[in-house]
Amino acid sequence: MNKKIIAAAVAATLTSVSFADIAITGSMKANYVQTETAGVNDNVVKTESNLVVTGKNGDTEVRFEFDHDSEDTAGAGLDVEDQWMATKVGDARIQVGTWNGTDSILSKDSDRGTGKWMVDQTIGGVALKLEGSNGEATGDHNGNVSVTAATTVMGNNVSVKVENAQNQYKISGEYAGVNYAYHTVAADAANSDKTSIQLGTTIAGIGVEYVAADADTNATITGDSWFGNALGFNTNMAGGGDLQGVGISTSIAGNKITGKVFTNEVAGSTDIDFQKLIVTRPLAGGTTLEVVYTDEDAAGTTADKTTVDVELAVKF
Repeated sequence: MNKKIIAAAVAATLTSVSFADIAITGSMKANYVQTETAGVNDNVVKTESNLVVTGKNGDTEVRFEFDHDSEDTAGAGLDVEDQWMATKVGDARIQVGTWNGTDSILSKDSDRGTGKWMVDQTIGGVALKLEGSNGEATGDHNGNVSVTAATTVMGNNVSVKVENAQNQYKISGEYAGVNYAYHTVAADAANSDKTSIQLGTTIAGIGVEYVAADADTNATITGDSWFGNALGFNTNMAGGGDLQGVGISTSIAGNKITGKVFTNEVAGSTDIDFQKLIVTRPLAGGTTLEVVYTDEDAAGTTADKTTVDVELAVKF
């Protein structure tokens, strides 16, 4: 009798979960970072692990992202990072929870806001998005609610984002073999606009790029994109500081090699030059090895910084 009850309970459980689609993915990376700042050497080994659980039931999706970072406080457990639910009401998709944004050349948007919500729907070829949150990261956003409209015009990807204290305009595409992307943040406050442009093409199998970011005197470039983390430069980015540089990339013997040379044009001061070399190679067992060498050369040796970052990473 007991066996029949247990069998019935197991069968009922299997039936209940058969309607759901659950996926578990993740990643881990280990970094050895050696730095020399103004002649002082330091090195550290650090690790970061991520586990993502996604569940689907019809048009509804739930996502949890867990993280463990060796640089967290000693004894700290898993951090819950992204956690959100998304579903559809008619043709509109609704997402509510906590998640990070996407960094751009101009602005860092990877901080996770709490109580975030987003409604998006495509009408007549125009993708519309209404989003907001309980609070926004200081310096990265202006206001809690924004409206974005994106579409394609004559082969160009065009978008407009209207926020409480600024508007953002983007256009990107390809012309005569040249990829281009333009982004401007037009702020209501005086002298607070910033703009980026990115041009790229391939010549004889070698990728070539030109990237520039310009900020008004009351605006600061805070992005974590092509130039790397602007907030992590040894000499901090400041209001009116601009960035511009060139990059080349190619593949040699299974290695992807990227070189970048760029300058932080510090407003009212001496420029700071950067040289960066990135070598990436896939290894056996699904792992990837990446070595990043960065040299930040300021006017005086007290602000110089050299970094070698060796990373071993895997995804599953």
